[in-house]
Amino acid sequence: MYNKKPRSIITDGDRAMRKAIRVVLLNTDHRLCTWHIERNAAMFLHHSMLPGFRRLIYIRGTPETFESSWQSFLKQHIKTGKRRRRHMHRRWLTKMYIIRRLWAASYLKNKYFLGAKSNQRSESLNSRLHKHLDRKMTLYDLVDHYFHCLSRIRRNESQLDCEASQSIPVAITEHQVFETSASKCFTLANFYLVQKEIERTGMYDTVEILENEVSTKYIIAARDGRKVFEVDCDDEETLANVSCSCLKFECEGIPCCHIMVVLIRLGAAMPQCCVLNRWTLNSKYGSAIDTSDHVRSMKGTRLNELYNLAKPVFEEASCSIDDFLRWKQILQHKCREKRKRADIDGECSTAEDQANNLEAEAEQINVQDPETVQGKGAPKRMKGFLDKPSIRRCSKCKATDHDKRTCPKIKRLMSFCMSCTF
Repeated sequence: MYNKKPRSIITDGDRAMRKAIRVVLLNTDHRLCTWHIERNAAMFLHHSMLPGFRRLIYIRGTPETFESSWQSFLKQHIKTGKRRRRHMHRRWLTKMYIIRRLWAASYLKNKYFLGAKSNQRSESLNSRLHKHLDRKMTLYDLVDHYFHCLSRIRRNESQLDCEASQSIPVAITEHQVFETSASKCFTLANFYLVQKEIERTGMYDTVEILENEVSTKYIIAARDGRKVFEVDCDDEETLANVSCSCLKFECEGIPCCHIMVVLIRLGAAMPQCCVLNRWTLNSKYGSAIDTSDHVRSMKGTRLNELYNLAKPVFEEASCSIDDFLRWKQILQHKCREKRKRADIDGECSTAEDQANNLEAEAEQINVQDPETVQGKGAPKRMKGFLDKPSIRRCSKCKATDHDKRTCPKIKRLMSFCMSCTF
């Protein structure tokens, strides 16, 4: 978007998409959607293996910790079960192990995903667009439905923005001054995440301070003594840069409790280096959109089309000196005519004039609904067993027209017991 590559991408595991990302987006962090991974695990693994595999997905340790956990998982589950099932399990697990750097949290803890693990945002948007969508809709109805869905999403977002701008969260920790300074920087939803980190500062202490000419290093340790973290502070007066060895801020965009231990110790407010602009109240007003991007896009499309048409002609003309001179004279003549018209009439070089020309061209285009024809593509795919809704049965007699509370078999048994009692 606007000639800027994304910093991170979450996909559903398509091989062609993975290959394209490796070629085109070299510096973009890529991971697989955890929802799709768990769905595939339910299809290819036995239900007794699912809890152990989920722990491998979400365990936040070192790569060595993941490797040891993976080996213990294989020893525990692969040697049990039928031979055919073991072969299917081993084949799927081998494929997942090859791409483990795209889904295991131990390999992704230093990547920039801002806490997102699945593509639920795009899927939720798709579900909203598909709601009340009919294939018999005309093209106009489809566009109208699309804008109606967008207006509803924008209205809900505006309501949340209004609540965030007119609400002041209550300070609940003992560090009220620092908590109040953080509430002025973040939106409500993100402040509550920061507030949880402020609450966790009571679990850590500063055990050592190492100073040098450039920066100061604080050694932060948990009170139980199991974990130790290093917080680097470049300048204690300006707080231009503060970083922690846990890399929570670099990955999720929220400052960790270890950094807050140092900030509270220094008596400082929330510094600007610990606040991402996208989590602030003024994030929508931070950057202006270049209105001439659409104009440049249309000019680029025209230029590419002319280049594709002229390329074979020029390649053929370059083989003959006569054709080369003839086309050269034609192009020079056209350039001179273009300059004369520009000097006489004036050239529309501003983005506003070009945009007006594009609007005039758009008014001349008459887009109508396409003719309704029978689809030539493949039919709708058959739903798997995970897509089909499960049939509810009575846990007593296994019938489908009632449940255990209204089971006639239980009623007859209870009436028989009551009669025997009397």
